Amino acid sequence: MSFNFQNLDEKTRQLMVEEVETARATGNLYFSKRFNDLGNARWPDLLREAAAAHTEHWLAYMIEAGGLMKGVEVSRTRSGGYTTKHVPNTAAETLAEGQFNRFYIIGVCRRAIAEGKNQVIVYRAKERTEHRPESEALIGKAMSAAELITALRSVQSSLGHELLKPNSGLSVHL
Repeated sequence: MSFNFQNLDEKTRQLMVEEVETARATGNLYFSKRFNDLGNARWPDLLREAAAAHTEHWLAYMIEAGGLMKGVEVSRTRSGGYTTKHVPNTAAETLAEGQFNRFYIIGVCRRAIAEGKNQVIVYRAKERTEHRPESEALIGKAMSAAELITALRSVQSSLGHELLKPNSGLSVHL
């Protein structure tokens, strides 16, 4: 099931593409630690292409079909050792949804400001089987477009942002 991006049209897509290009030029694209070398090389162009003409579902498919993620990941244990585990089969989808939505939200916020609106409204763009109470509390809330742009343009602040928590299904509309 894909997201229902209410304002995903040519105007918003153009703003998304501009933001992807700016993020790329300024080092503010997120690169998953689960990418292999090919994934790191292809990610910026795939993200731009998705913003220009496709969806988060297409982006996830391209990551999977292109074999752009590692099969296993190694992590350090508390005792100082290492553990190896398979990368979850949902990793490409989670990444694609979060990063496509990040640039969609920035695009909608830029569009809102250009149209003389200071705020955007949070809504559930993708249905989930379980709804977190903190996500539910955001639905219908008006948020500052300028503040969202500032928060989401930075890789570091975007990763922990309440709208982009993995599997929240939340986004914004005009």
